[in-house]
Amino acid sequence: MGEQVRQRQVPVIGGGRGVWNFVHIEDAAAATAAALECAPGIYNIVNNEPIQQHIWLPAFARVAGAPRPLEITEEEALTRLGPDTVYYATRLRGASNEKAKQELHFRPRALEWLCE
Repeated sequence: MGEQVRQRQVPVIGGGRGVWNFVHIEDAAAATAAALECAPGIYNIVNNEPIQQHIWLPAFARVAGAPRPLEITEEEALTRLGPDTVYYATRLRGASNEKAKQELHFRPRALEWLCE
């Protein structure tokens, strides 16, 4: 992903209103270990604050040493990148981690890289 962003192959599409979640690798590992000792089920192991593409993608580009991402229309993206890419960039809705927080006592760390 970093290389694609550095090559400006990942644009902000149609305003970038798709909402994404992230998780730190240590949070994922801790939640996996906690899940071994709880009731079977599905748990979303994600950060507390899902974030829109138009916010996280430029921040990621900055941290990756890449130029600011291009901005393109949904129509252009449909032609060049396809409907799945447009969906993720414009319509995706973030996941809730409430079940994991309650049952696994999951406490994800903040996304410091967005604040740099």
